[in-house]
Amino acid sequence: MSDQPKTRISLILRLRHADDAAAWQEFVEIYQPLVFRLARAKGLQEADALDTAQEVMSRVAKAINRWDPDPQRGTFRGWISRITRNLVIEFMRSKNRRPLTSDDSSIEQLIQSTPDTSPETELFDLEHERQVFAWAAEKVRESFQPKSWQAFWLTAVESRSASDVAGQLEMTKGAVYIARSRVMTKLKQKVLQHSAFIESSTINTTIPVSKGSQK
Repeated sequence: MSDQPKTRISLILRLRHADDAAAWQEFVEIYQPLVFRLARAKGLQEADALDTAQEVMSRVAKAINRWDPDPQRGTFRGWISRITRNLVIEFMRSKNRRPLTSDDSSIEQLIQSTPDTSPETELFDLEHERQVFAWAAEKVRESFQPKSWQAFWLTAVESRSASDVAGQLEMTKGAVYIARSRVMTKLKQKVLQHSAFIESSTINTTIPVSKGSQK
């Protein structure tokens, strides 16, 4: 899964409808854990990182109708990355009695800010790819028998040889290849359904390095 096709703006447009529960569920499932991990990486304690993640979701909900899908203003990911970065800064300042706020003026400044190419945004992009993969894997995993999923995971993610996996799972090498191909096809389709980027942004459909067991 090495190709990187352009994605659609459909999810972002759907988020502008507050009653679209499915769109908001997809958004929260992907972005809230992502923001939480990034806040933790910046040194926030678990409870504070959770609060930050929830506040990011709140600010996006308030500002999504005014977000401009203009390539010159940057991507949707970059926008959320900037919100996260600013909230972490605000939280740090709040320790010195500077309160965390979410007024419309601060939201407008975040919307109008120029594209951010900082290391924080690059880290956000990398973690986003991993989170989208984890989300998609969780969604499609139940569609396959456990042995088929293991054949995929052990070969595609953990880079085990088909021969080794076939022996471990008591399958033929051909069956391992077929199982892997079927899972990868469905997983790729699910990843491509997630359309949180716009215009020239791309979804990376490569298999990320395993950070934990999904077997």
